[in-house]
Amino acid sequence: MTKVLIVDDSRLVRLTIKTILARAEGIEVVGEAENGREGVDMARDLNPDVVTLDIEMPVMNGIECLRRLRILSPAKVVVLSSLTHPASPKAVEARLVGADAVIGKPSGSVSKDVDATGGDLLVDTIRRLVDTADTQGRAPQTQGAAS
Repeated sequence: MTKVLIVDDSRLVRLTIKTILARAEGIEVVGEAENGREGVDMARDLNPDVVTLDIEMPVMNGIECLRRLRILSPAKVVVLSSLTHPASPKAVEARLVGADAVIGKPSGSVSKDVDATGGDLLVDTIRRLVDTADTQGRAPQTQGAAS
């Protein structure tokens, strides 16, 4: 099971992302943070395999959060932003700081009509990053299994 931490200041966006990921087999949302500081603390405590991260947030923005995550966590980081085009200066900065992917936020309401394209892109990106980590010998972190 791939463990995902969602970091975004919008409750609606967190709920939309959580709804999309809940429909994806093999992906579990283990936590939600509403700013970068909470995201850093939760990543330390929850050891997610993947963090979805907004750029524009109060308290601690996504770029500073990403810098700290690179120091303390092996988690893959997917930067999601409605304000940042993949070729924008902020997206380039996110990649330079260590983002594993930068994509647009999925749009849609929290219903059966959640935008399939954005949702599929997010799920596919998470799976690709985890598969890449597996082939490089860094298996996703999982809770200890009983023997």
